[in-house]
Amino acid sequence: MRKISVIGAGPAGLIFTYALIKRGYDLTLYSDRTPDQWLNDSTPTGTAGLYRPVVDIERELGMDFWAQEMHPMQGVLLDFKPTIDGSDKLVVCGSFGGDGGAIDQRMRVHRWLCDLEALGGRLVIEAVTPRRLDEIAAGSELTVLAAGKADLAAVIPRHPERSVYSTPQRHLAMVIVAGMRNDHWDDRADFNPVKFDFFSDAGEYFWVPYTHKTAGKTWCVLWEAKPNSPMDIFMDARSATEMVERSKSFIRQYAPWEWEVVKDMRVIEEDPHSWLRGAIAPTVRGAFGRMPCGKPVLPLGDTAITFDPIGGQGGNHASRHAKYLAEQVAARGDEEFDDAWMTRIGEQWWEGYARWAYAFNNILLEPMTEPARVLFMAAVKNRAFADKHFVGNFPKPRDFFPYIEDLEAARDLVEREAKLAT
Repeated sequence: MRKISVIGAGPAGLIFTYALIKRGYDLTLYSDRTPDQWLNDSTPTGTAGLYRPVVDIERELGMDFWAQEMHPMQGVLLDFKPTIDGSDKLVVCGSFGGDGGAIDQRMRVHRWLCDLEALGGRLVIEAVTPRRLDEIAAGSELTVLAAGKADLAAVIPRHPERSVYSTPQRHLAMVIVAGMRNDHWDDRADFNPVKFDFFSDAGEYFWVPYTHKTAGKTWCVLWEAKPNSPMDIFMDARSATEMVERSKSFIRQYAPWEWEVVKDMRVIEEDPHSWLRGAIAPTVRGAFGRMPCGKPVLPLGDTAITFDPIGGQGGNHASRHAKYLAEQVAARGDEEFDDAWMTRIGEQWWEGYARWAYAFNNILLEPMTEPARVLFMAAVKNRAFADKHFVGNFPKPRDFFPYIEDLEAARDLVEREAKLAT
């Protein structure tokens, strides 16, 4: 059996590991935390909202123990205001085309780590340093780095031509809550939505249906504040309670149509780690990194491409990437995992999926372009268009193109769909 080492025990590293264990490979996974530390002492790194095709990846690998009971994520209900103080509001309602969900990453990782060795893998609890990574790579046929956004990811060089940004575009804040009255959205959405509120001059926030490790069906609130805007009020918050109170205060002032939804919103008291704040610079890294021992290291998931969470692409890309890399490793057979192979599969992944997810996600960080406005207004006016060509494309971002970048193509699409509807 070929000896493969995986550094990082997030969902991407574990999906890759499970996929190859089931194919008979010799896998060692390095985690900086024990299973119980993941469950009890860790902060969720994001909403972990997954679309149905990605939930199916876990199901196919025998890793899905929660989807039947999860708080479903079925589409988007979006309120858009051009200015935070303006009165006009545009609304988009659309379905993803299948039930997804945001299942507490800590619960998933804990279960998968506990099961790993019984399935034939090896688990090593160790905070891997760059020097230790070099030693691991020297003794492995293939070393995969799934360190997420951690400092260790820097061993993979940044791709300067593909990395659109060098600095974060939003100040981020997240808190998991209970007590929301989402029945107030029932007259506007015939499904359980991810609820977005967009302000072009201030930022965005959204509620994601969430399945918490102990509290069950809850909500994850994620704030995407433009620096120095009226929404940028969370970076010095010191507790989940403070996050919730600031959230309520902002919504009462600037989004009063949501006040009945959030007035009883409260923290998850049994979970002191239910919140975070920070900033992410969306980054694309190279096909591999070179270690001092001479061996290449292959990046996976967020280590390969880091997304701002605005478009819900990061976790979905990571899981898809894990499945893709496992398939490529299996297809390699007994051949060497060399530079040429890593470059080739990296380019295939970029051209086939990643570039479209990255481009779509970054478009949401910028002022709305004219092609995007054409698609957006069609989605405002027509629920079927929103289902098919706007919200329905979040799980498959390749289908946004060329329309979201090409004004003529966008107009042609809207005109064609209008004719079909008559």
